[in-house]
Amino acid sequence: MNQTTPFRKDLVLVGGGHSHVQVIRMLAMKKALRGIRVTLVSDESTVCYSGMLPGCLAGLYRPDEMEMELRPLCAWAGIRFIRARAAGLDPALQQVFFEDGRPSLAYDALSINIGSIPRGIDTPGVREHAVPTRPLGKLLRRVHQFEENHRPDGQPLRIVIAGGGAAGAELAFAMHARWGERFAPIEITLVESQSTLLTGHNPRVARIIMRYLEEKGITCVAGRRVAGVDETEVHFEDHPSLPCDFLLWATGGAPPDLLRNTNLDTSEAGFIRVRDTLQVTGYDNVFAAGDCIEFESRPLPKSGVYAVREGPVLARNLHAWLEKRTLVPYRPQASALALLMTGTRNAVASRRHLAFHGAWVWRLKDWIDRRWMRKFEPSLLPPMDPAGDSPHAAKEADGDADEAAMRCSGCGAKVGSTVLTGVLDELEVFDREDVRIGLRDADDAALLEVPPGRSLVQTVDGFRAFTGDLHLFGRIALVHAASDLYAMGADPHSALVTVTLPYAKKHLVANDLRQLMGGIAEEARRLRVTLLGGHTSEGSETAVSVTMNGLTGSDSVFRKGGLQPGDGLVLAKPVGTGIILAADMHLKARGRWVDEVFEGMLQSNTEAARVLAQTGISAVTDVTGFGLAGHLGEMLEASGAGAEIEIDRVLRYEGTEECIAAGVESTLAPSNREHLQKRWQIEAAAGEADTSDAAGAILYDPQTSGGLLAGVPSARVDEVLSKLRDAGYEQAACIGRVTDRMRHLKIR
Repeated sequence: MNQTTPFRKDLVLVGGGHSHVQVIRMLAMKKALRGIRVTLVSDESTVCYSGMLPGCLAGLYRPDEMEMELRPLCAWAGIRFIRARAAGLDPALQQVFFEDGRPSLAYDALSINIGSIPRGIDTPGVREHAVPTRPLGKLLRRVHQFEENHRPDGQPLRIVIAGGGAAGAELAFAMHARWGERFAPIEITLVESQSTLLTGHNPRVARIIMRYLEEKGITCVAGRRVAGVDETEVHFEDHPSLPCDFLLWATGGAPPDLLRNTNLDTSEAGFIRVRDTLQVTGYDNVFAAGDCIEFESRPLPKSGVYAVREGPVLARNLHAWLEKRTLVPYRPQASALALLMTGTRNAVASRRHLAFHGAWVWRLKDWIDRRWMRKFEPSLLPPMDPAGDSPHAAKEADGDADEAAMRCSGCGAKVGSTVLTGVLDELEVFDREDVRIGLRDADDAALLEVPPGRSLVQTVDGFRAFTGDLHLFGRIALVHAASDLYAMGADPHSALVTVTLPYAKKHLVANDLRQLMGGIAEEARRLRVTLLGGHTSEGSETAVSVTMNGLTGSDSVFRKGGLQPGDGLVLAKPVGTGIILAADMHLKARGRWVDEVFEGMLQSNTEAARVLAQTGISAVTDVTGFGLAGHLGEMLEASGAGAEIEIDRVLRYEGTEECIAAGVESTLAPSNREHLQKRWQIEAAAGEADTSDAAGAILYDPQTSGGLLAGVPSARVDEVLSKLRDAGYEQAACIGRVTDRMRHLKIR
């Protein structure tokens, strides 16, 4: 995240489709991002390549072979990634709005590549009982869920696929290959509303596909329009209902819901109208590509082939528009080659009036698909350097760099008052009566009243940004800072925030501050914390520090000491955040791993502290930067005790084991390990691995917003675990016990 060149403009990409992944790769490879801050917004951090989906369902590919990881791709390219669902766009205000209520995201240039949704999704019962083919990741999850829950009873498994185009036929073949033996007997019916199947392909292709369908016993029904769906049947307008246990909705494309809230020019069907340059009609700074568009000049089929071909033109034109150069038109090929899989290592080729089929067609398709995926494989991406790509870009960037190098230090490095005041005025702040002077006042410091019988508890914590999603980063920073108060048994009361932002043009700084403070304020309201004020400054990278105040009664303070031999050691949350974040930085983490870690970081220790207080547990700490072993060591030293740890009971975030096996660790882990091993006798159980190897790496991993660790009398461990799990800490576990051997830690 370290920034050396000041940003001048914001380019926002909405959607992680086939065109946008090419835009990211090509702009980075051409070194065209200097001075341009790019942000990708996607509701999924892992997207599936549509060309390999049928093969994956048929068992010819592993799921990970068709998955494209957006987080490492963005990290490699030096662009920001925000996992969120866009709810609307305002091209006049140049803002993107979100479903989760975070502040809107401003842009100078915008590109939209969000695909389409199946047509007829609003047909009665479809949303509740059918499995739509898009998004692809959701389709895979629904198939796996059905497999886990279905219990064969000797009756045929009845599968209906609505949509008799190429996608429907491929799905019919794939499901036959996947479930034909596993759930035999099965009955697959392909239903099409039009009078013929495979519309858009030449008759010979249709005959070949029909022959393959007949060979596999797949029934084809044309001329039947679905009128409704329930749990057991598919209903038609003028025909008898069809029994169904599993319904796949593979109809043609329809515009996504987002396009209803964009104020952009759309076609009669609801798709975004674009010019040949891929610019949206009426807005030169808004571009779009893929299945969500329709050209003014000519209609194109909703096919990934065209989205792939549009990618290079989109990348070139976005860069050209940002540099005020001439744009080029996209000229689609007269016809596209379609390669349709048949559930085995055999495929059908279709182009214009040509039709071929056989194993060699499958090999061609497999080669094309794998070559495409290799372009975006994190381990195969070339190393990047920050050089500019053109004399014009370099000259402008160098000018900005000179300006940044001459920025004042001291109080001259503050964020300007116009930007700061504008952002702070927008914040919704939780107010307290005992805050006499706070954020809304123009005084030099805050003034608090401490209620009689209560003690003031203070802590400070902070770190540099580990994600380009500044709203998310702000939320985590606030939750993390509050953790020290919960570890003391205090209720968070108020906070001062110090923010460092890289130098950029004024409107970009305002965008960053709005996102960051919006996230901090959101969590502050959730935790009933009043924001008192703070400080802003310029620096080389984004960072946040939070000074948090809390209140507690003198008889309810948690301490690190007080552990007794025999006490169980209860940990409320999993560990592994340092390892996963390090893997993410080195492009080795899967999107779902990082997503899970971020969700864990956002889980406050509020309820865990309440459970421990109610059950009378007072020996407590939170697991953060010094790792599980380091913070446990602090508790043991304060108690004059030792411990035994059951390493397999220490729950990890998904992906942690894979990262450890690959040699990934946080840069702080060696220091944590060295410190503990110099001060403690660490022993592995007889015949078990030494903790100096990878097996013990998890003990020294620094945690961000980690869980509470408590010493619990052995007779109450089950009670405390049950209450923690009921409070939402589903992975809470007893990871060991306290012993009477001072400075001795045994790992089992």
